[in-house]
Amino acid sequence: MKYEETEIRVRFNEVDSWGVVWHGHYIAWFEAGRMALLRKFQLQPQDFAQMGYIAPVVDLKCSYKEPARLDEEIIIRTTVLKPTKAALTFQFEVLRKRDRKLLATGEETQVLQALDGRLLYYIPPDLKKRLQNLFNYLEVPGFPA
Repeated sequence: MKYEETEIRVRFNEVDSWGVVWHGHYIAWFEAGRMALLRKFQLQPQDFAQMGYIAPVVDLKCSYKEPARLDEEIIIRTTVLKPTKAALTFQFEVLRKRDRKLLATGEETQVLQALDGRLLYYIPPDLKKRLQNLFNYLEVPGFPA
């Protein structure tokens, strides 16, 4: 399975009084990585909405390994697991660019719903077709689910 890599530099407003990145910014970085990946395949929130779906986050995890610091370049690695139901599970790694040191890992699950809030139990054919390019790119075996 491949990852999409997004590079950013730690900004002054992201560090706390100890000079390390405040923990909540890692979640924002996960979002930046996820959006960069989905943008490549026209699967951003507005694209889901145009097809009649939303995908709210229902689970989010982050494990901190080592802090990032001001002005460091970091890499957010993003991938998606093979779906077993009408949900998308993204996995993240945050690495320091200069030495590829793992700083944090994360996972986020989004469920698929119709615009009226009905929970979907399978990935609808029109969405599955759009997701196929994403899963081919990431070399996710066995998709479609």
